[in-house]
Amino acid sequence: MTPFDWNFPTRLSYGPGRIKEVGKIASEFGKKAMIATYAKGSPLDPVIDTIEASLKEAGMDVVIFTGIEPNPRAQTIDKAIEIFNAEGCDMVIALGGGSVIDGSKYISATAFSGGKSWDYVVLGDRTPREYTGAFPIISIPTISAAGSETNAGGVITNAETNEKSFSRSPYRLPKVAIVDPEILKSVPLRLTQDSCIDIFSHLIEHYLSSHDESEFADRMTEGMILCVMDNFDKIINDLENLEVRGQLALCSIFGWSGFQALGRLGSIPMHSIEMPLSAYYDLPHGRGMVVVIPAYLEHLSDALPHRWAKLARRCFGVTEQDDAVAAKMLAGKVTEWFKRTDSYLTLSDVGIPDDKFEQMADDVVRMFPVGGDQVATPGARPVTKEDIIKVYELCK
Repeated sequence: MTPFDWNFPTRLSYGPGRIKEVGKIASEFGKKAMIATYAKGSPLDPVIDTIEASLKEAGMDVVIFTGIEPNPRAQTIDKAIEIFNAEGCDMVIALGGGSVIDGSKYISATAFSGGKSWDYVVLGDRTPREYTGAFPIISIPTISAAGSETNAGGVITNAETNEKSFSRSPYRLPKVAIVDPEILKSVPLRLTQDSCIDIFSHLIEHYLSSHDESEFADRMTEGMILCVMDNFDKIINDLENLEVRGQLALCSIFGWSGFQALGRLGSIPMHSIEMPLSAYYDLPHGRGMVVVIPAYLEHLSDALPHRWAKLARRCFGVTEQDDAVAAKMLAGKVTEWFKRTDSYLTLSDVGIPDDKFEQMADDVVRMFPVGGDQVATPGARPVTKEDIIKVYELCK
């Protein structure tokens, strides 16, 4: 196993109705909160009202910032930062999915540390600005997908340059995550399908990109994959099932917490390949992963065949004993699962043409370089521009 350091400092407050406790919880960390969320006019409007009332009942002042987009724009986040500082806020309450929570991390840390949100992201050979601290964050996920509610990562998009990138900082770890399945049950079917596959993408990224071995991490990952698969079948037939929503919430949280990679931390090649799809076409990230995963698994099956084969056998019922053959079967098994849950999508299905494949591949190589024509997250093997174009081709 690889040496590692890991902790889980975010407090989880789970259960139906826990949203009403936000005032009591938030008052431990500040006196004036910014509620950061999506644009008004959605099913979340009553939840915003509930949060605001709870905060005021606890004696707190409230500023509401609406309009954070899916694939949050750095330009929008910078507006929120200006308001946060002008109003003298001292904490952020993030109500939304990964986009809102990621955006809120940039609000809290950039407001504290100065500059613009885009200053801090990984971008080619530029040295990102470093945070000096962050204001407290309370995350309230409205969908189980990215796991952003309990981790230090965050992705934003520069709408002016069509670039999407990320940064990580322990300063941005949410203090508390309030996970209320009463909110999660409102997620519609297509978003639920995308979110389950997003969880799956997180679980397999490190599993299939590390050359180190950790049976503990493998078994934890495999268990969560099986849990996602079992509950995926249940939730698409009963969207308001609170118990199932709760199971998926835990898979989302721990599937991207580092817990799933203890002793064999890997990299995120699939996410790097997906990012231009979101940046150029505003494709929701989870839907982008639905498109990319089968193609990536097919094209890279010969990179670490024993890892591909292990996942195929332990989670997808493959009995073939030859690793090379079993590895090639994984993409087909995953595709079968996506189709069985009516989740499978291609680039054509989401309206993305094939005229920017080379440009998008160039962006990945430029933004996440290792050297030469490799990317920053080499994965099972160094991923070249040609590899990226081939994956896009297989996504059509």
